[in-house]
Amino acid sequence: MMKKVSLFLSVLMLIMLCACSAAGGSEPAEPSGAESAAVQYDYPLNAGETAEVYDVTFHEPVTVTVDPASTRDASADQRSNIYFDNCEFLGGLTVVGDYHAMVSLGGGCTFSNGSIVTCREATPGASRETTLEDNLIKVFVACEGVEVEAECAVGVLSDGPDVVLNGTAYSKAELTPDSAFLGVYCIYETDEPTYIKLAIGEDDSAEVLE
Repeated sequence: MMKKVSLFLSVLMLIMLCACSAAGGSEPAEPSGAESAAVQYDYPLNAGETAEVYDVTFHEPVTVTVDPASTRDASADQRSNIYFDNCEFLGGLTVVGDYHAMVSLGGGCTFSNGSIVTCREATPGASRETTLEDNLIKVFVACEGVEVEAECAVGVLSDGPDVVLNGTAYSKAELTPDSAFLGVYCIYETDEPTYIKLAIGEDDSAEVLE
């Protein structure tokens, strides 16, 4: 008799556990802290502001907007900076600004096929007034496979990886293997863009390349 009671209780407990599991399965699982945190896709920068973004997969386009009012005449130590690393860009990255900011892509960043960096001016006509001596928006590239489409004056810097700017590939290894960085600057001396290649040293010295 005791064996039958024990068997009955065991079966009853199993049924209760299954019922609880089924009831629990009908409710949506609580997201983890990382999953519940909203991914930021818009990054506004004022003069002197710095932001760092790590380990994010961006499923939608990302936009960095550099405030033109505070950055136009800002001093060198007030440059705006944003640094991405170990980030995956599935929808591309757009940089909107005229002056005085550095957007850095660390070696762990990746861009999916068709995902590019687009640079646009914040103030209509600003690119036509910008010279090489101005503190241009700069995109620093330390990862592979970056393609930049510039609709404004911009500098693209690389410490090693090849970069594509407006459809043309530039290789640091071929153009300036002994310098710290390769810089390719797009400026509008007329209505058409002019491209200037620079060998840049660790001390910020620059030599124009042929």
